[in-house]
Formats: sequence, structure tokens, C-alpha cells
Amino acid sequence: MLPMAPSLFWRSPWLKPLNDVTAWNILLQGANATWSLTEVRARVLRSVQECRDVVSLYLKPNRLFKGFTPGQHLALTLPCNGVLQSRNFSLSKAPDASGVLRLTIKLNPNGMVSQAVAKLKRGAVVILSQASGEFTHAQPERGVLLLSAGSGITPMVAMLQDWAKRTTRPDVLMIHSCRDEADWILREDLRTLVHQWPQLKIQPVFTGAEGRLDVERMQALAPDFALRDTLLCGPQAFMDGIAAFYHEQGLSRQLKQEHFQARRTEIRPDAARYEVFAPDGRAVFHALNGQPLLEAAEAAGLTPVHGCRRGICKTCTCRKLGGTVHNQLTDTLSGSGEEWIQLCVSTPVSDLHLEL
Repeated sequence: MLPMAPSLFWRSPWLKPLNDVTAWNILLQGANATWSLTEVRARVLRSVQECRDVVSLYLKPNRLFKGFTPGQHLALTLPCNGVLQSRNFSLSKAPDASGVLRLTIKLNPNGMVSQAVAKLKRGAVVILSQASGEFTHAQPERGVLLLSAGSGITPMVAMLQDWAKRTTRPDVLMIHSCRDEADWILREDLRTLVHQWPQLKIQPVFTGAEGRLDVERMQALAPDFALRDTLLCGPQAFMDGIAAFYHEQGLSRQLKQEHFQARRTEIRPDAARYEVFAPDGRAVFHALNGQPLLEAAEAAGLTPVHGCRRGICKTCTCRKLGGTVHNQLTDTLSGSGEEWIQLCVSTPVSDLHLEL
């Protein structure tokens, strides 16, 4: 079969519902799955088993990726049982000249995204968001205390690698809590860092033998904690206990935390209208009961990118950060968390948070 001439391609009837950007994306991704005019796409270079239930994905993003500051996170999107799902993960390696990113992911046997991550092979292509988050500390001017537990260690490693490259390095004490040495995520990276940076102090707390890392143990291991800036990342209960102690001590300004809070909304199928919020919590428009989100956004003066308006071309796909929608095409309800939806066929059944 001879290839279609460019002039005939552009006159093809199946392209008529699509705008120029969508058509170009189809052409580009036909040549290379990572090419896109609108999306950050990344190819999986390799997947490395870090410990029992943790893998690191090494990813090479396309040129749309704008870079990151150590400590930031991004959303990884990939198909899960035929539906695109997104989850936020911290970047676990400092930026370097190669442009390769690393996401270190704890695999949840009941998590859809975890199951999909476990199946990724070299050469697979995934979608990424731009990096975001304020859990950064680019210019430490005094001592730093890093408190992490479990997979909370991942942004810490990226920051340590960044600081290790500097001529003048900060005074850093890291206390990391995990079940045992076999459960210690990225421990080889830390051993390399200590070899390069002998002044770096790392204190593991193995909860299987020693019990959990609580405020009393933290004070014993870091008696000068009040003189240090503290970065905290780990399970919510662990962070809540440390944060409450810092508040009691009047040290909240010295504490910075990283956690991904789900935007929970109540399903109200019979409400007359629903509010739609931006990622920063700002209300941007409202949608009436049964009104497609694309139509509601346009009524508010917004101009989302779209094509066919019938759920076919997927040009109006956007990331839902929280809330529930009804897909008129499939007659199904979405989940309440992060996932990709099509504005033209989605109607709200709760207030929503969208990344427009």
C-alpha cells in the first residue's frame, strides 16, 4: 500500500473533526511515540528493583519538559485497565546533563497505577506533567535536618545529590525510618553520597527491631534540631506527630513538609450546579446539573482546546485532580481522585478540581 500524499492526508474525512494541533500530534506520534506538540511524553529507559516492593523508573522526557528543582514532584499518567490514571511521585534523582528522570515508586498490590508501573517495559511511553511543589531547599544557609520514613526518602535523595555537587555543602543530618535494611529505599545512592561527602551524617532507624521513629527518639538523635531547618516527608501519621511537636515548640516556620493531599468532594447527583476549581483552589467556573464541562467552561468565557465535541477525538482531554464526573458516552462514573477526562462528554456530580 502506497503512503498517502500529504495533501490527501489533510483532506481525509476522519481528520475534519480535529483541529490542527491534534492532527499534527497524530502525525508526530506515528513517527515517534514521545513526540507531541502539547504533552510531556517520556520513554522508559529501564526499570530497576530497588528493594522488596519498590521500583525506580528511568525516563527520558521529550523537549516539552521544563526541568525541575530537587524536591519537586510530577504526575505520572499511564493506562490502567483501559483508563488513563495519574499519580504524583517525587523525582528521586537530581537533574543532570543527561536529562534522564527517575521516579522511585512503592508498589501497592491493590493500586491500579502500581500494577501498571510493575508491568512497564523498556521502550514504553508514559505521560508526565510538569514538575511542581514547594518542597525544596535550594540554598541552605544553616544546618539541615532531613526526617523521612518509607518512600518519603525519595525527594531527600534528589536534594542531597544536588547539594553534594556544590563547593560549599551544608551541614546535613538525615534520620530515615524503615522496617529493616532490606526495606531501605535508595540505600546504595546514600552510600555513594557518604563516600563522596564524608561530612554527611545518615542515621537509619529500623522499626522492626527498634520501634517507630517518634519525637523522643528524634530529639535524642538530633539534639540540635531547633538550630536546623527541617524537611519532613513520609506517612501522614508520622508527619502529623512531628508537625504537632514543632508547633508546640514554636518552630513551625523551620519545618517544611511534603505530602500529596487528595482533594475530596461529596457526590451530590441532584445538585443544581457545581463549582469547578483550579489546582490552587480558586473557583474558575460552575457547571449546571447535566451540563458538559466544555459547554460550561465556554459559557464562563474560557476557551479550552477542543475538537469534535462528541468524545471521539480526545482533544479536550484534561486532568481531573479531584471530584467525580459522569461520562455521557460510556454512562459511567469516574473515580474521585486524579485521572484524565474528556470535557465534552463529562458532566459533574460533585464539585471538581481541574487542571485546565
